[in-house]
Order: sequence, then structure tokens, then C-alpha cells
Amino acid sequence: MRKFLSFRSVKGLLRSKPANRVEVSEPSFPKARIGMISSEETAFYCESAARYAGKEGAMVDLGCWLGSTSIALARGLLSHGSKTDDQDEKVFGFDRFIWEGWMPARIPYCQYEPGESFLPEARRVVREYGSGRVELIEADLNHYQWEGGPIKILLVDAMKGPGLTTHIARNFFASLAPGGLLIHQDFKHYFTSWIHLLHYRLREYFRFYRSVPVGTVAFTVVAPIPRETLHQATDFAAVTDDEIDSAFHHSLALVGPEERANIAAAHVMYYAHSQRQDMASRIVEIYRPLGLLDQGEFPKALDFLCQMAKKTG
Repeated sequence: MRKFLSFRSVKGLLRSKPANRVEVSEPSFPKARIGMISSEETAFYCESAARYAGKEGAMVDLGCWLGSTSIALARGLLSHGSKTDDQDEKVFGFDRFIWEGWMPARIPYCQYEPGESFLPEARRVVREYGSGRVELIEADLNHYQWEGGPIKILLVDAMKGPGLTTHIARNFFASLAPGGLLIHQDFKHYFTSWIHLLHYRLREYFRFYRSVPVGTVAFTVVAPIPRETLHQATDFAAVTDDEIDSAFHHSLALVGPEERANIAAAHVMYYAHSQRQDMASRIVEIYRPLGLLDQGEFPKALDFLCQMAKKTG
């Protein structure tokens, strides 16, 4: 019989303290309104780059958009706390740089239509704010092959679907250097449910490091990840409901009570993505008595379910 995640177990978990949550101060450098990350995330990326500056390995930013995340890392390289003398050390910022309809038109100086390249604007932004420490790479991460050696910081904001997640994990995670840092910008986003299954399966290779408002959770790499293990971990077809529930139970335990609503919503979304409306609804009822349904992005998951019901009904 399947051991369904119980209300009692979730209730106890949501009352527990997170494994580690550290506030970070805002950096002292000026910031342009060029991205969709919080000031706390900007500060954390800067702090992390300063801590790893001069160490062996590359700093890689997957899904840099207009460059705000890459610029934050670059500022860390240039910060007072940085000990590097390597003036050639850069941040490699990856994106397709193709404008999509959901992107906020108020942010860039230029106006773009869906399908147009905004790479010139991204180049202007990183040139103005990145002090020559950001190298933008136009690439489709569904196909790109990393050949740049060990990676000491991997900042991921591109796992927008299970296919991209699979290719990114198989192509970049094997290059993560022990002691390095894996930063997930979408760990606390209601839509990206596949990230939690991936990290649950790879949990012995990472140690939770920090949770940062709004979306970021970072992990320290504790051991090299074999490619065979990465292939197994990204086999999203071979999964049971028990494993899914365990994965989200694991993720919920990492963050503070005020940050758990979005992860709970991602639990619902896993079954919604799988077109299993009945199971998604059952998970909603697990979280309803805990008062999470009107918190964070949970209403977005409920709206998704509502639209799904209309299409199938």
C-alpha cells in the first residue's frame, strides 16, 4: 500500500526550523533595474563570487536574461573582499537572448517583439555594469555542450522544464568541483517542480548552504557526480508517488516556515504537470488545513488547476 504523505507529518514539518537560513546584507554598489531578482539575491551572488574569486574553476550563469545575475557575480569579483589577482577571471552568462511575450517590457531601454534578439541590449547592460568581467554566450541549453573544465559556481535560472533540467544536469553538473556552489534561483518557485525530484535524488552530493529571499537556495558540492548517476537522476519517467512526496518533504525541511508555501505549491504542480488532476487535488487538501492556500504563489497553482479542470470538464 502506498504511504501517502500525511497531514500530521506535513504539519510537524512546517512547524520545524529550517536547516540553515542566513540573512545577507545588500551590497554597496549601485544597481540598475535590469532584472527580476531581489536585492537579497543580488547581495548573495556578489558575496558568493567574492568568496570564490581566485579559486580554480569557472563561474557559470545559466539563464542570465539581461545580465543582472551575471553582473552581481562580476561585482563580487571586483569587490573589496575579493583576493584574486587574475584580471582575466570572468563570469560566463548563458541565454538564448530571444524575447518572449511574458517578459516585462518596462525593464529594458529598448522595445522588443516576441522572437527578436535582445542580445545587443544585454551586451550594453553588462558592458555598463559588469566592468568587463561578464562574457555573454548565446546558446540553446537544450543542445549546448560545456567544455570549459571545472565549475566552482553554477547559478541556474534556466530549468524551466524537465527537458532543459535534464540537459543542464547531465551537461554541467558533472563539472561541478567539490567545494563549489550550486545556486538554484527557481528552487522556491511554484512552477518548477522537477528541481525538487532532481535534488532529492542527488542529495548525497550536495550539502544545503543557504536560503535567500525570494527564490534562491544554494548548495555546496561535497563530491563529484558520476555521469551515470546524473542519467539516472534525470530519468523523470521512472518515478513513484512515494518518491515525489519524499522529495518535497525533503525540500520543505530546508527552508523557513515563511518560505514553504511556494514549495508546497510546486508539490501540487508536479501532479498538475503530469496531468493527474485527482492527485493534485489530494495534495491541495493536505496543505489546506495548514493555511498555505492563500500564501505566496499557492494561488497560482490553484488557478492552474482551475484552468485545467475547465479544459478537461
